[in-house]
Amino acid sequence: MAVSTLSDRARRESRLNNDPSGGFLGRPAAYLATTLILFALFGWTFIADPERVAPTKDPAYYTWRTEALLSERPVRLLEVDGAFDMFAGGYRVSAPVIGGFLRHVGGVGPLRTTVLLMVALPVITALLLAGFAYRQLRDPLAWHAVAFTSAGLFLTPPFVGYLDNLLCLFFIAAALPFLEAARRSWPARFALFFFLLLSGFTHPTTLVIFGGTLGLMAAVRFLLRGFDLRSVIRDDGPMLLTALAAAVATYALWTLGIWGDSASLTESALPPPYDSAFFLDRLGLWVAAMNPLLTGPLFLIGLAGLALVGRNGEAADLVRISILWLAPLAGILGFLAGLTYPYYRFFNTTLAWVLLVGAGAYFVLRGALELAHGGGAARGAGWAGIAVIVAILGYNFATGFKVSGWNKPQGGWISADLRTDLDALRGELAAEEDRDRPVVFVIDETPSPQVWGFTKLSGNTSRYGLPPGQIDNGYLYLGSLANYLEGKATTEGDPTYDRLSPALLEDAEDGIAAAEGEPLTVVASAFNVNGANTDIAAGGGPARLVEDADAEVWMLNDGTVVKSGSAETARAAEVAPPLGWNLSGVLHLLRVVAGVALLIVPGAFAVRWALPDASFAEALGLAPALAVTGLTVAGVAALAVTRSPFSPALAWICLGIALALGAVLGLVARSAGPAWRETTSGGVGRRHALRL
Repeated sequence: MAVSTLSDRARRESRLNNDPSGGFLGRPAAYLATTLILFALFGWTFIADPERVAPTKDPAYYTWRTEALLSERPVRLLEVDGAFDMFAGGYRVSAPVIGGFLRHVGGVGPLRTTVLLMVALPVITALLLAGFAYRQLRDPLAWHAVAFTSAGLFLTPPFVGYLDNLLCLFFIAAALPFLEAARRSWPARFALFFFLLLSGFTHPTTLVIFGGTLGLMAAVRFLLRGFDLRSVIRDDGPMLLTALAAAVATYALWTLGIWGDSASLTESALPPPYDSAFFLDRLGLWVAAMNPLLTGPLFLIGLAGLALVGRNGEAADLVRISILWLAPLAGILGFLAGLTYPYYRFFNTTLAWVLLVGAGAYFVLRGALELAHGGGAARGAGWAGIAVIVAILGYNFATGFKVSGWNKPQGGWISADLRTDLDALRGELAAEEDRDRPVVFVIDETPSPQVWGFTKLSGNTSRYGLPPGQIDNGYLYLGSLANYLEGKATTEGDPTYDRLSPALLEDAEDGIAAAEGEPLTVVASAFNVNGANTDIAAGGGPARLVEDADAEVWMLNDGTVVKSGSAETARAAEVAPPLGWNLSGVLHLLRVVAGVALLIVPGAFAVRWALPDASFAEALGLAPALAVTGLTVAGVAALAVTRSPFSPALAWICLGIALALGAVLGLVARSAGPAWRETTSGGVGRRHALRL
C-alpha cells in the first residue's frame, strides 16, 4: 500500500475521531514517532556498543542454527539432536530462514542476527497489537497506549530470549485482524493461512493452543446465540477452516520431511527434567518480574472495560480474543493437580494478558484526557491519571531492562573471554584439511539438577567455535577428562548428572563412528569453571594425562589453543576494533538499514491486497509481518526444492520473487479500486455491531 495513501487515510481518520489531543495522535507523524521511540529504547544499547551480543542465553541456539543453514544442507538442522534430543528442533526453522535473509540481504553479521531479531520482534509485535486494538476501537490513543504497554511487557521473562515463542506470537498477532476479514475475503484467508502455517514452523505447541482458542471462541458464540449453529458457521466457519488447514498442513509437512527427514511434532518442545518445586519457583520469579501490583489493576480495568464494550456489540473481535485467549493461562495451575511441567511457560503461549493490560492503560488514559480538558478539580484529577499511567509504563520499561540484563554488556549469551577462546579454536579448525572431524567438548560442573541447563547451554554456545561446514560435528561429554579418555561415563551421585554423562558419551561415540575424520577432544576453561577438569583446562593440573592420551586433546584458555603432543600454542587472530561511530561503522549501519528496508518492501506492496481498508497505523506492523511471512515461506520452499545450503544467490532469488509477487498483488488491488475494498473487506474497519 502506498505510504501517501495510508497517510491521507490516517489524516481523515484523525479528524473523524473525537480526540481531545486535537487530532495529533492520529497523524502519521505521531505513529512514526512512537515507532521510532520504541526502536530506540530497544536498540540504542546495541548501536552504542556494536560489539554487544543478544542478551540472555537462548540466542546461542538460534545463532548456530542460522549459521548451519548457510553452510550445510538444510536437513542438518534436523539431524543435530544430541542426548535426550536436547538440541532437536524439528521443523522449527522460521528463525534460521529469517536469519539467512538478514545475513545475505541485510549484511548483518553472524553475532548480530539474533540482536536484530530480539530488537525488531517485540517492537513490531507491539505495533501489531496496537493496530488490532485501533482497528476495533478507532481511537488513535488506543494505538499508542497498547504499543507502549505491550513493548514494556515484552521485556519481561516470558519473552526475552525465547525467540521462537515470540516469533510465533508475532505471526499470530499479525493474523488477528484477518480472523474476521476471512469471513468474506479470500486474500484475508490466504494471509491467515500463511501466518498460522509459519506459526507451525516456529512453535507448533503455541499454534495448537491458539487453534483451541479459536474453537473456544466459536463455542462461546454458539452458546450466546442460543445454539444458532448456522449463524456461527457463517461467521466463524471460514476462520476455523483456515486454521484447520494450517494445522493439517503443518503436520503433513513435518511428517513428510520436506527437507529430507521426517520429524515428529514432539521435537518442538522438550521440558527440562526438573521437579515441581523448581518450576513453581521459576513461576514466582516470572510473576514478580511482571510488576503485578501495577499491571494487575490495568489488566482488570482492561478486562472490565472490554466487557462493557462487548455489551454494546462493539469491538467484537477485540473483546472475544482478549478474554477467551486467556484460557491457556489455566496451564500455570497444573501444580494444583500434582502435575510436573514448566508451568510458567504458558505465559508465552498467549498475548491476551498483554493486550488487556494495554487496553486498561488506554481506558484510564482516555478517561483522564477527557477530565484534563474539563475544568476545576476534574482537570487536576485527569492530569494525575495521565501521570500515573506514564509512571507505570516507565517503571515497566526500567525494571524490564534490569531484569533481562538488556543494557548490561556482560549479560549476553557469550562473554568476551569465551568469544576470544572460541575464535581461536575456530581459526585452528578452519586451517586444518580434515573437514569431517568430530569435535568433542569435555565439560564439567558441580553436580546439581541445574546441570541439565549448563549442559544444554554449553552445547549451543560451543558451536560458535566450529567453522562453517563443521557446525554439525560438535559433541559433548560431561565429566572428567580421564574418564572420557578411558571411554567410560562419570557418576557423581546426582540423578540428573548421572543420566546425562552416559547419554552424552554414547551420542559422542555414535557421532565419531559415523564420521570419516579423526576425533578431536577440546577442554575449554569456560566450560570447566567447576568440576574435575578445572586445572587441566587452565593449563595446569596433571599434564601427563593429556600427554599420554592416545586421542588428540586441545586445551582452550585465555585466547590460546594448547595442543597435546606439541609445543605450539595458537592464539586467536587479532580482532578489528569495534566499529563505533567511525566511518566504517556508520556505513555498515546504513548498509544494514537499507538491506532490512528492502526486505520489508514486498509486505508494503501486499498490505492493500490483503487488508484493503488497513490504516497507516495498522500497516506499520502489517507491512513487515507480511514481508517476513512471504520471504520465510519462499525460503522454506526453496530449500525444500534445492536441498542445498541457504546461499546468497538463493536469498536474492527469493527476495526477487517476493518483490515481483508483492508488486503484482498491489497492482491488482489498486486497479480494482473501490470495488476491491468493498468485496474483500465489507466494512471490516468500522465499529462492529456484531453479536458475540
